Amino acid sequence: MPERDTTELPDSAENRAARPDLSVAGRTVVIAGATSASGRAVARALLEAGAHVVVVGSDEGRIRALEQEIPGVLGEHADLTDGDEVLELSMRVRARTGDIDGVIHLIGGWRGGGGLMGQTEEDYRVLERSFTALRYVSRVFWQDMITSTAGRIAIVSSVTVESPTPGNANYTAAKPSAP
Repeated sequence: MPERDTTELPDSAENRAARPDLSVAGRTVVIAGATSASGRAVARALLEAGAHVVVVGSDEGRIRALEQEIPGVLGEHADLTDGDEVLELSMRVRARTGDIDGVIHLIGGWRGGGGLMGQTEEDYRVLERSFTALRYVSRVFWQDMITSTAGRIAIVSSVTVESPTPGNANYTAAKPSAP
């Protein structure tokens, strides 16, 4: 892996103006698939860093519970595999918060398996739902990412990518190939 240049620019007004503001403070971030343990941890970290956080999930009860558990998050219910619902979600979120600066998509749907021959069509369909959700969510918020001065989409992967086993190969293969 190539080394990154970590040389700091001198702290002058000109150089500060040239550096991008990578802080999330005051930014609005949507977390898709937010009701998992990872989603809760990300939501807390973003709130602590000063971001406005919108948590999205397909289970209305779990979203409401998350709003109670983590005061300050805005909850939204949507089936992220339904393109029309995702479009409606984006309109509701913008109406509540204004422009969006970031999207964190927590791809779910872990399915174990016995390698290629042990994967069932049902296993694949579970993983396919995650790809569909990722595609729809990324698409509806893409213009926000372009117009934001700090727009970012993050896709959370898995450490299993480094060394997959036959029992997790189906899931692991989906992680780096997510669009």
